[in-house]
Amino acid sequence: MKLSEVFATRVRQIQFERKMTQAELSRVTTLHPGTLNDLFSGVHQSVNYKTIHLIIRGFGMKTYEFFNDPIFDREDIEVD
Repeated sequence: MKLSEVFATRVRQIQFERKMTQAELSRVTTLHPGTLNDLFSGVHQSVNYKTIHLIIRGFGMKTYEFFNDPIFDREDIEVD
């Protein structure tokens, strides 16, 4: 699994827990809906730090809270 897929999976997990739509995520992060579509569809192989930062802050989380999840401990994460 690629790192960008792992990141997108974690974002979706938090969205589900908070019952947050993609439109709501776009609004709170100020990210264009197309950027989020690209993230979730896997169009890009990597996610830049600005996008990561805006999403984490949009959730009202600290960076360590977001990444403190077993999904990031997987042995099969591909980093290109």
